[in-house]
Amino acid sequence: MSTTSTDAHHVIGSLQDASDELYDELVTTGSSVMLSDVVKIMIVNTKKYAGWSGELQHCPKHDASCVKPLLTITENTVLGVDDWLILEPVVRAHCDLVQARRMEGAQNLGVQPAGMSSSEALQYYKESLEVMKREAFQCQPFSVEVPDIKAPYSFLKNYTTL
Repeated sequence: MSTTSTDAHHVIGSLQDASDELYDELVTTGSSVMLSDVVKIMIVNTKKYAGWSGELQHCPKHDASCVKPLLTITENTVLGVDDWLILEPVVRAHCDLVQARRMEGAQNLGVQPAGMSSSEALQYYKESLEVMKREAFQCQPFSVEVPDIKAPYSFLKNYTTL
């Protein structure tokens, strides 16, 4: 993820670009989710993804040694292809949840509901979030050195049993 298109080599585009593409697909399938909804959903879930992946590292303004400034996520944030592959199922599930809630709300107006119920869509969204949490986690490789202790249990030599 990046705030400029020059920071990433393989990009899907901005969050707005990805939202436009997804909206174009959803509107042809009869979804009532609006483009503004898709953009909001995209931003909300990108923030969650960035938080779980470690992208949102806060650097105090007075710390000149900080090399990774705070990432502000807006519709102009550039999304990498690898990030989109992790985010897409969650964003789609969230759009399904919004659609399902609208369908259930429209029942009071006499509209026959279609698609998933809101409880099914909510479960699907929660499952997608859990998968994203696992896939988003990133950690730099590291090694742990264990000191060489010649007698690791030498402190027990004075121990007596009763």
